[in-house]
Amino acid sequence: MGSNPTPCTINEHQKNSEGFKALGEYVSYLLAKKSLRHSTIKRKVKALRSLLKRGINLNDADRVITFLNTCDLASGTKQIILYAYEDYLKMKGIQLKLPKIRKEYPLPFIPLEKELDQLISRARMKMKAFLQLLKETGARPLEAWSLKWNDIDIPNHAITIKAVKYSRSRKLRISNELLNMLLALPERHDYVFSTSGKKENFEKELQHFTRNYLFMRNKLAEELKNPRIRRISLRTFRHWKATMEYLRTRDIVHVKELLGHVNIQNTLKYIHLANAISNNESRFICKTAKTVEEAKELIEQGFEHVTEIDGVKLFRKPK
Repeated sequence: MGSNPTPCTINEHQKNSEGFKALGEYVSYLLAKKSLRHSTIKRKVKALRSLLKRGINLNDADRVITFLNTCDLASGTKQIILYAYEDYLKMKGIQLKLPKIRKEYPLPFIPLEKELDQLISRARMKMKAFLQLLKETGARPLEAWSLKWNDIDIPNHAITIKAVKYSRSRKLRISNELLNMLLALPERHDYVFSTSGKKENFEKELQHFTRNYLFMRNKLAEELKNPRIRRISLRTFRHWKATMEYLRTRDIVHVKELLGHVNIQNTLKYIHLANAISNNESRFICKTAKTVEEAKELIEQGFEHVTEIDGVKLFRKPK
């Protein structure tokens, strides 16, 4: 025979049940908006569920505020919880001034180019083309996943990156190598990488693709005994491209346009990253070219012309 639950246990169980019931109402409230993406709703619900799992009553605003002010979660995570809770209070018809979260801006990890190339060379055809695209253009993963066949300008060796998440569209040059990779992929529908060709499936498809990438990445890191490779996410390719582009040009406006940023404040961190790299020991790859075609190929790969000696052109680019 089991023991009878104590009044305290009953009260905690009732609070928990009430909390998850309120969460169900919250889901219905968000779905009724019809303007929110499924991933946004999922993120907001997950944030409030994390409060319930910590035993925090969603109807106790003071307790929620105290938690946000004292917990050691990252500022980005706190902000997600705060936005979700603001929606919850609106659902309840409660007007309350919530605390502002002081946002932290941790600097992203910048790998060596050879580490990116090791990942690209290990990947299979579709992933290889996708990673090379990220490396050459600095596109966001979702922007790259949204690439259409008619976005590829074959005669001019260029592609159009369509804007997502409040960014700007741009047209960028690509190498012969990447162009050939893209053209070698099977053409099943309008989109180059999507498996379904349906825009509403992109986020789920990209999540599955990312899991496959992480599995491949972690396996390579173990084989090469290089833990740095484990730190390379799909977004790291964008950070690397922006940093190297600023290091090459010292033109922050150029980098802003390359990334499709609307606000240059989002681009300024790459100045610091580039300066940190250039302050280290000299980290350049040097190559030579004797013909116009060789020089053109090096420039397409991001090499910068330095000088000419005995009719041989010298080029360099950061490692």
